[in-house]
Amino acid sequence: MLTFIVRGALRHPWWIALLATLLLVVGVAHLRTARYDVFPDFVPAELTIQVESPGFTALQVEQRVTQPIENAVNGGTDVDVVRSQSIQGLAVIAVVFKEGSDPFRDRQLLAERIAEASARLPQGVQAPTISPMVSSTMDLLKFGLLSDKLDPLALRSLADWTVKPRLLAVAGVADATVFGGGVREWQVRVHPDRLAAFGLTLEDVRAAAAAASGVRGAGYVDTPAQRVVLEADGTLATPTQLGQAVITQHAGRNVTLADVADVAEQAAPAFGDSRIMAKPGVLVALNSQYGANTLEVTHAVEAALDELKPMLAAQGVTLVPALHRPATFVEVALARMRGALLLGAVLVLAVLVLFLRDWRTALISFLSIPLSLAVAVMVFPWFGWTINTMTLGGLAVALGVVVDDAIIDVENVMRRLRRAGSTAVRAEVILDASLEVRRPVVLATVVVGLVFLPILLLPGLQGSFFAPLAGAFLLATFASLLVALTVTPALCLLLLRADRRHREPRWLKRAKLAQHRLLERALPHGRAWLIGALLLGAAAVAVLPLFGAALLPEFREGHFVIQLQGPGGTSLEEMARIGEHMGKDVLAIPGVATVSQQVGRAEAVQDTWPPNQSEFHVELKPGLGAADQVRIETALKNVVDGYPGFSGEVVTFLGDRIGESLSGETAPVTISIYGNDLDTLDRLADKVKQSMQSVPGNGSVRLSDTPTVPTLRIAPQAERLAAYGLRMTDVLDAVAAAHQGVVAGEVFDGVQPIAVRLRLDPSAQRDPETVGQLLLRSPAGRNVPLSAVADTDLFEGRANVLHEGGRRRLVLAVYPATADVVGFVDQARAALAKSVPLPAGYYLEFGGTAEGAAQARHDLLLHGGLAGVGIVALLLAAFPDRRSVALVLANVPFALVGGVIAAGLAGGVLSIGALVGFVTLFGISARNSIMLVSHYEHLVSVEGAHWNRHTVLRGARERLTPILMTALVTALGLLPLALGNGEPGREVEGPMAIVILGGLASSTVLNLLVLPALAGRYLRLARP
Repeated sequence: MLTFIVRGALRHPWWIALLATLLLVVGVAHLRTARYDVFPDFVPAELTIQVESPGFTALQVEQRVTQPIENAVNGGTDVDVVRSQSIQGLAVIAVVFKEGSDPFRDRQLLAERIAEASARLPQGVQAPTISPMVSSTMDLLKFGLLSDKLDPLALRSLADWTVKPRLLAVAGVADATVFGGGVREWQVRVHPDRLAAFGLTLEDVRAAAAAASGVRGAGYVDTPAQRVVLEADGTLATPTQLGQAVITQHAGRNVTLADVADVAEQAAPAFGDSRIMAKPGVLVALNSQYGANTLEVTHAVEAALDELKPMLAAQGVTLVPALHRPATFVEVALARMRGALLLGAVLVLAVLVLFLRDWRTALISFLSIPLSLAVAVMVFPWFGWTINTMTLGGLAVALGVVVDDAIIDVENVMRRLRRAGSTAVRAEVILDASLEVRRPVVLATVVVGLVFLPILLLPGLQGSFFAPLAGAFLLATFASLLVALTVTPALCLLLLRADRRHREPRWLKRAKLAQHRLLERALPHGRAWLIGALLLGAAAVAVLPLFGAALLPEFREGHFVIQLQGPGGTSLEEMARIGEHMGKDVLAIPGVATVSQQVGRAEAVQDTWPPNQSEFHVELKPGLGAADQVRIETALKNVVDGYPGFSGEVVTFLGDRIGESLSGETAPVTISIYGNDLDTLDRLADKVKQSMQSVPGNGSVRLSDTPTVPTLRIAPQAERLAAYGLRMTDVLDAVAAAHQGVVAGEVFDGVQPIAVRLRLDPSAQRDPETVGQLLLRSPAGRNVPLSAVADTDLFEGRANVLHEGGRRRLVLAVYPATADVVGFVDQARAALAKSVPLPAGYYLEFGGTAEGAAQARHDLLLHGGLAGVGIVALLLAAFPDRRSVALVLANVPFALVGGVIAAGLAGGVLSIGALVGFVTLFGISARNSIMLVSHYEHLVSVEGAHWNRHTVLRGARERLTPILMTALVTALGLLPLALGNGEPGREVEGPMAIVILGGLASSTVLNLLVLPALAGRYLRLARP
């Protein structure tokens, strides 16, 4: 089969060259239309169900709202994890689907279950809303609106009814959330003393407000000649008109809403607020759809904003763009990865010219790079992959292997042409030379494929990150094999002339002479070399467990997130005031471009925070390196520490998102305590926090959410209600209307709906003691104060209740002060097992990136073992002599030694990228061992050489050039990634490249010196 392919290419070399040119053109054209992103989709498909429960406490929400929805969701099709949060006035249920499922079908099936459960929810609870499917990074763009001319209500209306609809029309935008300003409402703010003076109740006012405005379908009138449509529109135009609505008559005159209340346009009760550049403003946060392309959608959104800028400027509104723009990191990361790839390719070309000393041979070898990469990139869409830092990293790692096939072929062709002379038939010489190396090349490529199998099989988030890298590497590698079988022989026939001797450079001859002398000294000591190799390999294996471990390195995306939490019960106004001061401190840090603050939550938003919790997004100036970003991160932490009573953490957005996808929390390490009794959970959490203080590198440990909040309990007493003839719901409805407020109707300003809300005047709600003075109306017409029928007491109530899998849990967020997150978790687990005894029915679970790293290591070892068995079986089938197989496998410990030394010099912490580097290293370095052993077999079985000292030296000498070339081109292809370790866009691939470079150095020494010495001592080859 291989002979047929190579012979066919040599028969039609011009057609092969033409097809190769066409392939390059199509590949370049494909790059213009390809999808780009910073990372593959690394978060499983998920959705969020939110149920607004106005006025309900956290425990009431858990019992009456969250639990019924959870029961409906659990057991749904392809549901993997169900987490919930019950807070004051809101139930949030997060559903994560199983990997590989159809999320859109599963979402539809889940919606049917939720619709059935919603029919059993309490009165006053709104219908559940299901969030749209969002991408892995979720955030698409955050921008702010500031104005000195428009008041907060007008600015918010502009954002809600002009800006937001335009942006939602952009393809790829999942939703838009607006923080800050004020939502327009007509509020009827009742004064209790005026209400008592007229003997009225809140229900009387609510009924009058509801009847003051409305629209009815009036039908039509048919005349003999036409039909006339009737329009009955009772919509009011101003709050003043609403204030004229009559409630009742008293002392011979009409009592209107204005007599008992202040009727005016006000801002609706707020769940959250925002600050832009430390000033009050409106924050708009856009999320991208599941599967959307970040760059394309961002550019489309920015084009839409450019259209709106003249309109905004005309109204005195300043647009503050790119408060958070993930596309910036995408652009920087891709540009740097492309730069590393191009620089690596240029260095590879330089090596080819240096070794081959002929532009024709260098060109033939080099063309395998763009051809192979073009094939790989064009196949990406078939697997649903984008061009991102991981796939580009796979192509960068593949550079050396891609050109390796062509180098081996061209170098062997040149050697055969030099030996054959000008009288030989070039086509036959090229055919024989190509076929000579084809079997070992195919074998080496298949071995590399098996080595990468564990990476392709990685599950979960780790697999989402690294499977595309492995896939890109394998696509390019197998494409290079096809190029070497067809394009390389054809170009050799077209470009390499018989009259050219293609002499070796003088320095290469000297290198071969030096190798010959060293091998002559090494050959008598084969046993010593074997013992040394085994000892070094054993030492490297022994050192590996001493290294720290982490899932992923710190990302330098030019953006930081400050998560700030105030004491329980802190108001929105206080958090916003603190935010203004903190925002000014942040802006004073050199290198900070913009800052925005999001306080609390908005309606139907992903982050459902209480008023005492907020988040700052800090965008840095472009072009800052890793060192500058570390400096700014330290300065941001100092700013947070400067506000006593407030706790906060500084994280990167991607690190935050990855942690949230692993455990449902944003911290890198979480400790979840499961049990039924909330008070017991609180006590256990205190013990865990105290015990964690003794763990080295603990950093900060805090509850992920404030557990309690000041609560005034109102408990109506049945016997007192009976004495006044009141019903329980009369009391509950009156309290809800007075303090939560009740929407009595709706009016319209154009297409904008404006709610009519009834509530007590804010001055009557400042003191909790006044709650008992609320007047109720008995059936006998008497006014009864609330304190007469209900007991009130102030206590610390639950701020939130968390569930996972239907179990109550309390979460501690841990931010270790060490890069060895896995080692930290091992110490913490041991410390807690000794110092925190758990009652029956209660248990702890660790989550976050440490658990992800441990799982990834386990999966790599398991799948790596299976791949190792397959590789050994393949080698045994290819090499009948078991000693040949042992020589090939001897490369493993030597490659490991260099990789371990390099990892130790780089900090001694193994991320998953570094582990993937070790796996990659074994595949790359094994190729040269296979080629050397195969060449020895060829010399004996095909060329009839005797297996002796002379043959050992000859084979090593003839393989020196391709071994040096492949090692150098692989190393130089990865060098830009290694030198840029930690820089934006190279955080994941940098540790991987460092490990591969170190292993390549030691394995090259093995292949050039040690392996020939071992072959001379132990290999037994016989002529046929």
